[in-house]
Amino acid sequence: MARGESGKKVARAARLGGTGGTGERKAFGYPVALALVVILGVSLVSWSRVTREASAAPRVGDHWHSIYDIYVCDTYRAKILNENDPNGIHTHADGLLHIHPFNSEASGEKANIGEFVGSYGGFINDTSLQLDTGEIITEGEDCGGQPTVLKIARFDSQDRDRDPEIITEDLANVRFLRNFEAFTIAFVPADVDPPLPRPERFTFLESVDPRAIDSGNEPVETTTTTLAE
Repeated sequence: MARGESGKKVARAARLGGTGGTGERKAFGYPVALALVVILGVSLVSWSRVTREASAAPRVGDHWHSIYDIYVCDTYRAKILNENDPNGIHTHADGLLHIHPFNSEASGEKANIGEFVGSYGGFINDTSLQLDTGEIITEGEDCGGQPTVLKIARFDSQDRDRDPEIITEDLANVRFLRNFEAFTIAFVPADVDPPLPRPERFTFLESVDPRAIDSGNEPVETTTTTLAE
């Protein structure tokens, strides 16, 4: 065989070998690049969620006031007297919720009923509530011949004629969404809506923050306040 033809075969084999190597590198590089894109995307979503939760109201430094009451069958129960406040959501034995987060454990999505109840050493789930006295109230007790169901009603303290939001699931995570809300934690029959908190609590809310009650006005925007406790 001529030397020229032999040289051409060697060159052709080298080209084919080079092409195969490049193909293998491309085949290997694509899934690696795809994996990196997925990892980056997941990281960005996680970062975005953490940032959004951290910036959601109420934020550290906000100071809100809302009303709560506890109602069982047909009777309002005593106020929570325990004023313990590990993270910035508590009561002063006044029937009000003082919501001023100290840290991320009580801000944004974590500013909720469960955080308040836990602050005094109690708990709430979808069937039971523990008070600061240690008493545990559980749904199913008789109320006029019907079993009770645990519900939370969210009212607008500035428009008490507005129908409340009635919540029956994931009660510990019921969030505080704005200043001047009102909540009734109630054990009532399934076909009964929780009543408004007691009128005197609305009056007291007004004395704590005179902007709170002004019937006929638009709801007050969520803002940071610097009211003294």
